Amino acid sequence: MPRGALRPMPLDPFLPDPGPAATLPPACAVGAAQPPGCESCSVRSRSDWAGLPPRAAAVVSRVKQRRALAEGAVLFREGDANLGLYCVSSGLIGLRMTHENGTEALVGFGWPGDTLGARAFLRNGPHRTTAVALTAAAVCVLLRRDAVRLTQETPEVHAALVERCLAAMDEAQGGLLQNAALSNRDRLAALVLRLARQLSLRPGEDRARLRLPVARGDLAAMLGIQPESLSRLFGRLKAEGLVRLSGRTLDIPSVARLAANAGGRAAA
Repeated sequence: MPRGALRPMPLDPFLPDPGPAATLPPACAVGAAQPPGCESCSVRSRSDWAGLPPRAAAVVSRVKQRRALAEGAVLFREGDANLGLYCVSSGLIGLRMTHENGTEALVGFGWPGDTLGARAFLRNGPHRTTAVALTAAAVCVLLRRDAVRLTQETPEVHAALVERCLAAMDEAQGGLLQNAALSNRDRLAALVLRLARQLSLRPGEDRARLRLPVARGDLAAMLGIQPESLSRLFGRLKAEGLVRLSGRTLDIPSVARLAANAGGRAAA
């Protein structure tokens, strides 16, 4: 089923109990403000909630809360009880996991329009990742009690959450295929391209400048390479005239040219 093309689903008798009213951690409660309605959200067209009918969208708009996050603020931690659902409306959220040997790694991003916390909510269990704001960000929050009632009263909301989890599984499988099919150079170019399009590029513009929201070590870990290899790959992209990197400031002279050179090579 295409993302956004939601169809009603039967009520799930195994939906989690609402439990006591939840409160958000202090880091998440900074800068609360009355959010715009879903119908006027700037990222609605690419949101997990894009396919909700007007009735369901009106319910979500009425009960959600908006939270502003400073860079570095933690939305939830690995092992925390689920307190609700979080739709990213601006900025970038990093998702980190800790291996049993203590190694921590960045394993994904929460882009504008993504819903975080869906898996913990549906399984009625703790979060398996830590979500931290990599830039100043804003999220719309559905507290757990409100979210449970919504899934029971509005089947389309439950369908949207299931679709989010399925989309995450598809993305993970796509990442494995990309790792096997593309060179490290092309995978880095594709990641840089997505960051530029999400964080810097304005409509009608082809040149982009952005501050990398993560350390080079995290980028290397996401690509499955050593930091020294990452430096060499950035050097190759620079030599090709595709990027210029100074510290964490990245200049892309032509996003269109980078996109044309960001994929299709066999893995090396």
